[in-house]
Amino acid sequence: MPQAKSGALDLTGWSMEQDGPVRLDGQWEVYWNRLLTPADFQGPHPPVEAAYTYLPSAWNVADSEEAARDKAGVATLRLRVTLAPGTGVERLALRLFNINSAYSLWVNGQPAGQSGVVGTNAEEEREKPSILVAGLPGNSTAPRQPLELLLRVSNFHYRDGGVLAPIWLGPESVLRAQETRSAGIAVFFVGALFIMGVYHVALYFFRPGNISPLYFALYCFLWMGNFATSDTSGWAVRLLLPNLPARLLDQFALSCFFVSVPVGFRFFQSLYPREFSRQVLRFSVALGAVFVALALGLSSMALTSMALPAYYLTSSVLILYCLLRLYRAWRRGREGAAFIFAGFLILGLVGINDMLFDMKLLRSTSLLAPGMLMFILFQAFALSQRLSKAFFAVESLSAQLENKNLSLEAEMVERNRLEREIISISEDERRRMSQDLHDGLCQLLTAARLRCAALAHLKQGLGEAKELEPLSTLLDELVDQAYDLSHGLWPLEHAPTVAGPSLQDMIRRFSRSSGVPIDFRQERACESCLNSNVTQLYRIAQEALANAVKHSKPTHITISLLCRTGDMAMLEVRDNGIGRAKAAVSKGGLGMSIMAHRARMIGGELRIEDAEAGGTVVICTIPCEITSPTAHGRGSA
Repeated sequence: MPQAKSGALDLTGWSMEQDGPVRLDGQWEVYWNRLLTPADFQGPHPPVEAAYTYLPSAWNVADSEEAARDKAGVATLRLRVTLAPGTGVERLALRLFNINSAYSLWVNGQPAGQSGVVGTNAEEEREKPSILVAGLPGNSTAPRQPLELLLRVSNFHYRDGGVLAPIWLGPESVLRAQETRSAGIAVFFVGALFIMGVYHVALYFFRPGNISPLYFALYCFLWMGNFATSDTSGWAVRLLLPNLPARLLDQFALSCFFVSVPVGFRFFQSLYPREFSRQVLRFSVALGAVFVALALGLSSMALTSMALPAYYLTSSVLILYCLLRLYRAWRRGREGAAFIFAGFLILGLVGINDMLFDMKLLRSTSLLAPGMLMFILFQAFALSQRLSKAFFAVESLSAQLENKNLSLEAEMVERNRLEREIISISEDERRRMSQDLHDGLCQLLTAARLRCAALAHLKQGLGEAKELEPLSTLLDELVDQAYDLSHGLWPLEHAPTVAGPSLQDMIRRFSRSSGVPIDFRQERACESCLNSNVTQLYRIAQEALANAVKHSKPTHITISLLCRTGDMAMLEVRDNGIGRAKAAVSKGGLGMSIMAHRARMIGGELRIEDAEAGGTVVICTIPCEITSPTAHGRGSA
């Protein structure tokens, strides 16, 4: 592009319609410490040209010490532009950006725009760095005349004074389209950082035990705040809040930057605690806190001139430290360390580039936004890798668990088979012992009782029968106990189809031995019970009766055996004793567990509840899908 020389820029060979906008770079006339107006140049004694300065550049970092000026001060800049001949097709405009701290613009003697209030000292000046697209006076059909640009600038609040970014001249529609595009890109970056922050907050709440996503979310929010309120994005926040004070924007942007370094370090330390030192973390936190306090307390000039360069140096050292630690984590095979290292290598280099560029030590441009997005992208790769491994581990564990469940189910089936077999063997052994008692001991005791009765009858005539009466009574009791023991061991006597009489017999014996009245009621859907599980119901009833008599201290017990529909059988043992709460103080055995085990073994359900009128109710229901052709119902007591 053409360059201005000695305060004049010749654009006669540049077509705005074909070549597009042009940068007004080069030598501008500069009048130091003077705020001039177009009228000052129209009188008989125009101002004497003081010097030339190259734009864009800060006036306090000029190429030579003679040309450099103090950063705080005022200046008037002037440029004469000769346009290409011919009739203009479109209205022209100027785009001004990043001029510290306030400025006002005249074009051909007419005010064209301003930002902030230009002053001769810090009290008079109202700083407002901003972007301005100023349409030039005239219309699109008027012939293009030479332009005289007069720019007044004051700076009492920032480290660098003057015009820091190029001034563009071109068709107004093109410049406004460029501005819209720049604003769209800035909003895109701000939105991307915001979405990533929200996403990682959600990750943390789904898994609070992992604190790393929360630190990364805060890191994204901090850089979003810094980017939206700094000149990197063109102060994108002003798209929503155009009247925010420049001082507030500076404080917020720098505070976000100062805090982002310890937060980023804490993120790395939470991922790889063995590689990142806690002492360095404490140092970074203390450093951030000190500089945030300085950002809130110092003036903009002092902050940007002294505090910010010091923090640039310290944060650069921390960046190098983090890169070394991440490299070590990668070499040690830490999960996701390769992606995190690659992403932070890009972001770290970009950060150092931006700091050197801001300090005017490197001729470059700000690359923060793309560098941050690259870091987020690589962090997403690391997160995806971690999630993929987690999903693979879950799938592997699920497969192992499924196999173990199948094995466990097989073991449970085998265990149930063995339990049933053990119960069957136990019942067979009970039946054998019952038969042995019935056919052996009981018969012998009965024979002894008959012989004793015969002997007593024989001795009656001799007057010696009284001596045999105690022996006869003892033998009667032994016979009864032996028969009770025989019936208790095997209650079903000769066939499993007579559960009712056997249960009645047990109830009768319990009532006789305990002295507690027991009522029995039954309603059966089958004339002959074919359910092989009825033996377990008998045992449950036997245990429930024993518990009631032993612990509940009842005065009356009711037992019900109901099988109305043929699909379910229910046993209920109800007493009017002291209830479970008071009976709990008694020492218990294994009766309750055995009853529950028997119920589970036959696919039943056991419930133990408090009776409404006091006492305890034991209810056991079992499936019964067997129905004989001659079903009927009956009751007994």
